[in-house]
Amino acid sequence: MEIVSTMGSGSLGRELDLQALVESLESHLGDVDANFTSIGMATVRLDEDGPAYTLYRTGTFQIRGAETEDDLSDSADRFQDVLSHVGVEVPDYEFDHVTSVFMEDFDQDVNLEALTIALGMEQTEYEPEQFPGLIYRPAEYELTLLVFASGKVIVGGTTDRDEAQSALTHLEAELGKVSRT
Repeated sequence: MEIVSTMGSGSLGRELDLQALVESLESHLGDVDANFTSIGMATVRLDEDGPAYTLYRTGTFQIRGAETEDDLSDSADRFQDVLSHVGVEVPDYEFDHVTSVFMEDFDQDVNLEALTIALGMEQTEYEPEQFPGLIYRPAEYELTLLVFASGKVIVGGTTDRDEAQSALTHLEAELGKVSRT
């Protein structure tokens, strides 16, 4: 199982003038990739291939696209440092790791129709006309697995690597039962 992305969110404890903030970032860092979705929200990248920082006028923010938990933590620290360098006072900084996305490849084709029945209609969604994968929310876990016919599985909704691995082990056992029938 590999981690493919992490996401965290936080608050600066104050409102922001997003236009002024982006201008300050550009004057201190040079070219900053900024995208204003609305007057109250902007997404910036401080590094070309780095994570995206979505900033809200309210002072809340999200960091997406860091590849590991350590990268996410480093990105949050960098954001705090950059804000300090551009003169943004942060009275109450908070940040939490919210979710990670894990991926596994079982290296086998999966009959998604049969798996849907085996896992139970209450815990699964499979509408191939809408989405090419099976959405599985096992009752034992507070996470979601996306299972594809190729055998690839995406696990989201948790930050706990052990929980993600346990859910994959559970799914693999269920796959074994389906392939034996």
